[in-house]
Amino acid sequence: MTTSSTHIAALLPATAKDLVLEKRQTPSPGAGEVLIRNHVIAINPVDWKRQTWGFRISAYPAVLGADVCGIVTDVGSSVTAFKPGDRVFSLAHSFCSGNNDHGAFQDYTVTNAAATGSLPKDISFQQGATLPTAVGTACMALFDVLDLPRPSIKKHASQVDSSSEPSPLSPTSILVWGGASSAGSMTIQIARLAGLTVFATASERHHAYLRSLGASVLVDYHSPTVVEDLIAAAERAGTQISHAVDTISAPQTLAPVVQILSRSTAANKKLAHTVGWPADLPKSDNIENQWVAADDLWERRQDLSVWLYNEAMPEWLEQGDIMPARYRVIDGGLSGLQGALDELKKGVSGEKLVVEV
Repeated sequence: MTTSSTHIAALLPATAKDLVLEKRQTPSPGAGEVLIRNHVIAINPVDWKRQTWGFRISAYPAVLGADVCGIVTDVGSSVTAFKPGDRVFSLAHSFCSGNNDHGAFQDYTVTNAAATGSLPKDISFQQGATLPTAVGTACMALFDVLDLPRPSIKKHASQVDSSSEPSPLSPTSILVWGGASSAGSMTIQIARLAGLTVFATASERHHAYLRSLGASVLVDYHSPTVVEDLIAAAERAGTQISHAVDTISAPQTLAPVVQILSRSTAANKKLAHTVGWPADLPKSDNIENQWVAADDLWERRQDLSVWLYNEAMPEWLEQGDIMPARYRVIDGGLSGLQGALDELKKGVSGEKLVVEV
């Protein structure tokens, strides 16, 4: 396919400054990489945090963003899974590499083939853009931090992958705090495919939607009895909540999650959190907790990345086993990214913000 020699990028000129549009040289993919002509870009909370605080930015100007969806225009050496013209979604990795070619907020992005998935024809670019970070976070939480057995990717996935058999300590249920977030909704769906009973918290207006994705029990996190409600629900279901994923990971969410896990009599208790542990929140000696590090998908857990993006997600999407998150388009293309960041910083619930380019 024909690729422009230059393209437009939304650049961050300095910490806490607004994005500016400028031309950049369009790169060529290296070994194991693909070049994607972006059609839709999604925004994540980490994007506004990086803009505001300079988090994980080594030099300016910087191209932010991780979630892209579009068409492959070129592939690097050793890439056999993709070809020019393929519709794909991908987890861009400038967060890890520091290379602006790997940022999402531009017309063309170079990404790792190992973190790229084929997009079924019935899934739109807008839907596809909601997937990369959300599914990566969910799978790192479930299958790396919590070390749960992976579900099958065969048709009508309902059994545990034979290469990842459950141990006697594997839980039968899981708590997902922040179920309406994009990472939360993906964690619910993938945990359901792994055969787990899913307990989740979310505002009441999201309960029906999250039940449709596979959550068995929903509790409003605003409830003053949320801890007791979840423990009672687990008792009624004949299980204990010993494993949890907190997709919000603020002090006010981690504290009740720790309370719930502490009340479990299970010997093996684990908590996956998506940001660093708050300095003023005590940890429990009986709960193994670990930060979900998305950049491990490009480094330490590339095996999980290949399984997830190249193999599992395209099949699950094709079968309808996984539904993309709800989204809202912010007008203006690349020019609309700053407004999307500002809106996300104020707070968005139950939907992913995307821009079309």
